[in-house]
Formats: sequence, structure tokens, C-alpha cells
Amino acid sequence: MDALTTIKDELKPKLESLIIYLNETNEVAASSFFTNILVILAGLTEEEQLLELFIELSTTAFQGFNFDEVSWALTDEVLMYAEQVAHTFTAGSENAH
Repeated sequence: MDALTTIKDELKPKLESLIIYLNETNEVAASSFFTNILVILAGLTEEEQLLELFIELSTTAFQGFNFDEVSWALTDEVLMYAEQVAHTFTAGSENAH
């Protein structure tokens, strides 16, 4: 399995859990935002396209969402995963000579 497939397989359920919870708590704007992230994720065909996804995710804090503790925890899980992936790709490119 390639890196992009692994990332998609691991990030998709995290986003889906978050979206389900946001829908249950009537957080329509946040649900829409993360659904868009999920659509971007589903459409990725090249590892280089992850940058678009990570840039979009990086705007989460500026969206003005009023999350409860569960929403924040689920969102943090998504963001931490994205950060780990970004660091892995950065480390990989720094070591290449």
C-alpha cells in the first residue's frame, strides 16, 4: 500500500467521526467545513496534493466554530494526524540528498 492510500485510509474515519458528531450536535458550519475537507481527501491522487488538504485544515482555528469538548477532541485528533503526516513528509525530503 502506498503512502497516499495509507493516509486516506487513516484520516477518512477520523473525519467521518467528527462530521457525524458535528451533525448530531447541529454544528452545520463546522460539518460543512469538514465535509469539504473529506471531499478534498477523497479526490487526492498524488502525494503532492496533500499540501492543499493541509493548508485547508490549517484554517480550522480561524473559522470561528463554537465547539464543545468532544468536538475539540475529535478536531484535535484530525489536526494532530495531519501534523504528523506533514512532519513525516518534511523529514523525508530533508534527508534526501
